[in-house]
Amino acid sequence: GRLVMLAGEPGIGKTRTAQELGVSAEQRGAQILWGRCHEEEGAPPYWPWVQSMRTYVQQTAPEQLVEEMGLGAAAIGEIIPEIRSKLPAAETPPDLEPQAARFRLFDSITTFLKNVAQRQPLMVVLDDLHWADRSTLLLLEFVAREIGTSKISLVGAYRDIEVSRRHPLSQTLGALIREQLFQRVQLNGLTQQEVGELVEGSAGITLSHEAAEVIHKRTDGNPFFVGEVTRQVARDNITEDQGWAS
Repeated sequence: GRLVMLAGEPGIGKTRTAQELGVSAEQRGAQILWGRCHEEEGAPPYWPWVQSMRTYVQQTAPEQLVEEMGLGAAAIGEIIPEIRSKLPAAETPPDLEPQAARFRLFDSITTFLKNVAQRQPLMVVLDDLHWADRSTLLLLEFVAREIGTSKISLVGAYRDIEVSRRHPLSQTLGALIREQLFQRVQLNGLTQQEVGELVEGSAGITLSHEAAEVIHKRTDGNPFFVGEVTRQVARDNITEDQGWAS
């Protein structure tokens, strides 16, 4: 089991990096589940977890879900209604105090994911965690501490410029950094040479050294901003005479 956090500014390539990691994992036989946090208010608690597990529930036979969820199906069904429609025999869990009910939910979800990973290695990607609610982060902490011997990779992505010391995600990172399975990857801007390679690869434009330097300074090597400049260059049909190409 591993937990990897991809950190960086907006447009630096966190989601794309996670996507490429997912492609590599799928080629090695893993199953990928995605969930994304939302900036707007109104999303229910655990939303990225709900998204990722809902995808699996919808494409899995009821018999297999019963085997993988066991008695935890009723608890998980509290946040994923599709489970109740696929497993109508799942009984409503007894009422518990809020903290006990939360522990039951977390343990049920963790057991479910570990059982899924016994059939096929599993990668769960949680994107935009800087918008995550506290419940989502608490579940992440719980699951991360329980997957050490399982074939599960948790991949999180967040904008580090939006995470202050008082941000809920900062507390989660502080709690998880002590875990041996935790790794943080800081994504930084492209070098001037890499900017030139990106422009040439995406637009077929070979930049002069001076042009690459200008774009690098204007964008700080941010791939998203480099792409915007490249599209502008291509749209305006800037030619060698205008000093961009070599």
